[in-house]
Parts: sequence; C-alpha cells; structure tokens
Amino acid sequence: MFSHAVMRPKMPDGAHRSGPAHRRSATTATARIAPVAAGALLATALAPLGALPASAETAGMGPVDSANGFPTWYSDGSVKLQLCYEAGKGCLSEPPDPNSPASYPDNFPEEAFWFQASATGGNLSTYEAALEGAHVNGPVVPGEQMGFGRLRFIVDNLTPGASYTITHPYGINTFVAEPDPKVGGRIKQTIDAGVCAPSATVPCDWAGVGAAFLGNYATGTTATFLRQVGAAPGTLGDINTARPVTGAPSGTNAVTITGPNAGGPGVNTLTVNTFTVQGLIADGSDGGPSTPDLATASDSGRSATDNITRVTTPTIIGTLPAGAAGPVQLIVDTGAPRATTLTGSSYSATLAALAQGVHSVQARITNPAFAADPTQPQFLTSAKLTFTVDTAAPAVSVTAPFPSSPSLDSTPTLSFTGEAGARFECQLLPSNATWDPTCASPKTWDAQVNGTYVFNVRATDAAGNVSAMANRTVQIGTTVTAPTTKLQDFNSDGKADVVSRDSAGVLWLYRGNGTGGFLAKTKIGAGWNSMTAIVSTGDFNGDRKADIVARTSTGLLYLYKGNGAGGFSTKVQIGTGWNSFNSLTAPGDFNGDRKPDLTVRDATGNLFAYLGNGTGGFTGRMQIGTGWNGMNAIVAPGDFNSDANADLVARDGAGNLWLYRGDGSGGFLARVLIGAGWNGLSIVAPGDFNGDRKADLTARDSRGNMLLYRGNGSTGFLGKSLIGTGWSSMNAIV
Repeated sequence: MFSHAVMRPKMPDGAHRSGPAHRRSATTATARIAPVAAGALLATALAPLGALPASAETAGMGPVDSANGFPTWYSDGSVKLQLCYEAGKGCLSEPPDPNSPASYPDNFPEEAFWFQASATGGNLSTYEAALEGAHVNGPVVPGEQMGFGRLRFIVDNLTPGASYTITHPYGINTFVAEPDPKVGGRIKQTIDAGVCAPSATVPCDWAGVGAAFLGNYATGTTATFLRQVGAAPGTLGDINTARPVTGAPSGTNAVTITGPNAGGPGVNTLTVNTFTVQGLIADGSDGGPSTPDLATASDSGRSATDNITRVTTPTIIGTLPAGAAGPVQLIVDTGAPRATTLTGSSYSATLAALAQGVHSVQARITNPAFAADPTQPQFLTSAKLTFTVDTAAPAVSVTAPFPSSPSLDSTPTLSFTGEAGARFECQLLPSNATWDPTCASPKTWDAQVNGTYVFNVRATDAAGNVSAMANRTVQIGTTVTAPTTKLQDFNSDGKADVVSRDSAGVLWLYRGNGTGGFLAKTKIGAGWNSMTAIVSTGDFNGDRKADIVARTSTGLLYLYKGNGAGGFSTKVQIGTGWNSFNSLTAPGDFNGDRKPDLTVRDATGNLFAYLGNGTGGFTGRMQIGTGWNGMNAIVAPGDFNSDANADLVARDGAGNLWLYRGDGSGGFLARVLIGAGWNGLSIVAPGDFNGDRKADLTARDSRGNMLLYRGNGSTGFLGKSLIGTGWSSMNAIV
C-alpha cells in the first residue's frame, strides 16, 4: 500500500507551449492521488471551492491496452482519439527518451492525453480542457494508471473580490478573484471530474472517467472534442499554433470572461477565440468527411467563425479526405439523413428553415469496409458542428438616473442597458448625428449649446440582429420651449377641422366653427379609395400648415402638404413597407424634440414611434410598447390631460377607453381609464374642437350621428353633444 497524502491532480501553471522543448515529460512530475483514498474522500479533495458542475460524457471507449494499461481510445461519437504519448506525433507528452521507441514502463511519460485544448491571451493565462491519463504518484508504476477530465482556469490582473463569469466551450463558470501580491486579483481554479483511484486489487474505472468528461452545458449528454479549423489529417489540431476551433458542445467556440477589468483597465470583457489542440485520431478511424461548417455568408454577425447566425436557412459546407467517395449525407439535430451536393471533394447543402436555438450537423459517408466486414461501422462520420440560430432583436433601453429636462448640464450623461454580449451605438441629435460604434454606458457627450437634444441608442447582437432604437429627449438651458401642438387647422382660421372620405373616394374638409360645430363642408380631393390609412398630422413638415399622411395598399407612405387654405400643395413619398402596420396615428411631438411624430402598431402588437425630423421625414424609430393587439382603436388627441405632453387614447375589446399619458420623452406614465361602453363608436381625435383650450374626442355612432365628447383638461369629459348627422356614408374620418 502507498502512504502518500491525498492531493489534487496538478499540472504546471499554464505556460504556452511553443515547441517540443515545452511539452510535458517526466521532468514535469506532478502530484497524484494516493490509491488508498476512498471515492468520497477523492470528491472532497478534488472539489474547487464548491461542488463540481454537472458533466457530460464521452460517447465510448476502446479496450484497455495490455501493453500500458490505458484505454486505446475515447470517442465523442464522431471521432476516436488514441492516447498520445509517442515522439514526433504532435503529443503534449513524449517519452523521457524521445529518440527511442516508447515502451511501458521504461520509456513512457508520467501523463499523456487523449484530448487537450488550451487558450491564452490578455489576462487569460490559461484555459485548459483535457481528457488525461496519468500515474497516481508521478513515476510510471504499473498498477497506478489513472485518468480524469479537466477544466483549468488561470486569469490574472483582476479586481480582488470581484466576481467573474467565464463562458467557454464546455460551459459557464463563475469565480471570485482572490488577492495575489504579484498580479492583483487572480482566478486559479481546476475542476477535475471522473478521477479514479486504482489500488493493488481494483484497477481504474475507465468508463467512469469517460462518463464524467467535461462541462456543465445543457445541449446533450455527450461531449464533443474541439477541432481546430484546418486541422491536419489524422489530428484534431496543432499544439504549437493557436487557431479558431469548432465543435464546442456548449455552442461557444471561444473563452469569454466578463467582470471588472477582465480585458484590461476599464475593459470588462475579454474574448479569446484561438486554441492549441492535441488530439491524435485513432488509426483507421478518420476516413469520414470533415467537420461541417457554416458557409461564410451563412455565419452572420460580427464574426464569421462564432457559429451564431440569424440566417434560418444556412448553407453547410465541408470536404472529403483523399480517396474517400460520396455521397455525403448530413444529420441535422439527429433527424433523417439529408442529401448534399458533392463537387469534387467538397460537399454543401442549404438547410430547410430552422427554429431559433442550438442546432447540430454531422456529415457521414458509407464505410467501404462494412460490405466485407459487417462488424465494422456502417458509416464513417465527421465531428459535429454545433451552431446557434438567433433571429431575435436584442433589447436596449435608456435607464435611470435620467438627466433632468430642462437641464443646466451642457455635457449630458445618459445610461442604458441591453442584451449581454451586444454591441451598442449611440448618437445625440442634432449635434452628433454620426453613430458612435463603440458606445458604452454611461455615455457623456461633449459640451452642447442650449437647445433640445435626442439621445438614441441601438444594439447589435452577435448574430447581427439590430434592436429597435431607444431614446431620451433632453432640453439644455433654462428656457423651456413649448412642445409642438397638434392642430388640425387646414384653412388657417385657428379652429380645428375634420377630414373625411366618402364611399366614392371623395375627400371632404369639415371646417370647425371653433365652438363645437361645423361650417359648410368643402371637397378637397378625389380618388382616395386607394388609401388604406389616412391620418391628420397637424404641421408635419414645419411650414406652419396642417398636413395629411396617407398609406397606399402597397405600403407606400405619402405626405400631403397642406396649402393653408383648405387644400394641398403637393404630395411627397416619405416611406415604403408601411402595410405591415395595422394602426397608424399622429400624436404630435411624442418624444419632446419639438417635432411631430407618428406611432404605429405591427401585427404582433408592438407599438413604435417614428420620430419626425421636422421637415416631412423621419430620423428613426423607437419601440414604445408591447401587447397593444388587445386594442381595437387607437387615436391621438394631442395633449389630453394638459401636462404639455402628447398622449394616446385606446379602446380595448370590452369597450373600455384608456388614456395613455405620454411622459414627454418617448414613453408613457401609468394608463388611466376614462370611459366605458365605447364599443360601436368610430372615434376621432381632432384636438381642441370647441375652443376651450382642452383636447376633445368626437365619435360616430351606428346611426351615423357625430358626437362631441368635450375633454375636461384632465382625465375625463365634461359631457357630450350631437354635432352632426348622416355620417354613415363616410368610411374614414380623421
């Protein structure tokens, strides 16, 4: 029996190995586990400051080699890796005498690897994922063969006491940096799983080693080996040259560390996406196709190698080894085999539409040896490609603390938050119209002159999806400019009017008399039945004359510029694709930049504000609500509650009428119920229709009567009165 103390299996601190002189050998002896330790004691001794993560297993193992006592191979289901210990084969460990043939135990390394991948860069001194064979006490002694799966993390120059999240090919781990006198804060953690403790009578449990290989990811129970892009035939990669990799079972073919100063002073994210890899493919097992890959055009976003894409029908490519013959089939997510196109030795296939989430693809060909020997595998398969389809736009929002508005601070600072891993762009209109592509929160702008400014921020995720724009309006200076009011005065008499279209497509102007009634109507257009939406915007182009915006059945949006005399001077196309919206309103200035805007609802119930530029166009859009499909009418009364901010009024399916009070910066305060029993009414919001400086609503009932609901300047009505009859012939009233 052995008398050594129980210690964690250990490797030299992660030096980058650049050549054979730096490979592991007998001179780098490492402490091992004494075989007298029981399983429970082993688990305690090996646990790194906490419980071991759940792990995933290899797909299988070969017989134990009687010549050295180690399994001949481990498999991840696509490739078999033999124990790499011979000189000149690209192994991390070589025999003590590399000039002589390896022999056990006289010329055999203390440790060797079936698989090992390392990454280093910046503050990341070592990331290591390995499946290792070793000897308990260091020296090569028959009967002391052992093995384990390993994850090692060494990160320097961190903030002591701060928490860091490391996302890597085999899962996600969170550690707290410990104080270190040389490097400030340091993470130095090793996770060993499946460690076996051989004894004089009980050999190592090699199946247990493979069953606890690596990782705490949730994509399956089998762990795949990383493979370098461009790996030499017969190998998974090169131990001397770091390259991008594929095959991460977690879907992350990189190491990303997030936390204070992870990437250097003031940089809170570090990503390293190149690895050295050791994996020697077992003799005779690598006649299959190469690991599939996403074609460059199918790997969207900021990286063509991260296997995160918004393309739902990606093209998969790969190659056959010399001498291999097709056809090549693809297995997508364990589904039925799919045919590919084989051109020379290259195969490709465009997949049918995939759902969002993680997917895998494996290529296979028929094994020519199977016909003669049915004990051989029927197919030769590639390693798996794991990739993620992500078509969801990232979230982004401006967050507290908000700058006051108006503000005396001429260098405004704005904060925002969004999806983890996204990149953000910012602009401040009108002074900084160029998007800052490296914007970080909080963002402080240079000195601004007094005036009204709109801060915009948008996010782009790893797949290339771009968020809706979030914004905040700030007025700098002590004088508050009154917001733009929505006045539907088409004939310049200072009184609100109503425009309607009859069943023949004729457009009529109903001139308000300023006291809650109408003057004689006038015809102002014909052929308007081609329009699927008509909105009275007030002055949309800044010429102090009321305008109309209308949408055609093909989704074209036109601005009809009012001439101030009850007609139009000309029309201008200001948009395309607007037939995707099922509601269109014009609230006036919704975000506080003193320019009129439009609001729209899409088919999924999202509400957006299209921010006007004050001259008849738009500066962009921002999402201002979700779940609006429950509303069957949305109108824009202007400022309904007299707080100088534009509001919306909406009716739900039960006939309840709700006031959505704008906050003046592109959002809403809590909604207020202002009526019930409004089903059956066609609601119109003309602004102040009776001249009392309070916004009103008008509504047509089922009999064609036009009713005026006089607003009380707060959140209700003073009463209603009949102001017209015979309006049933009108199919649009704005």
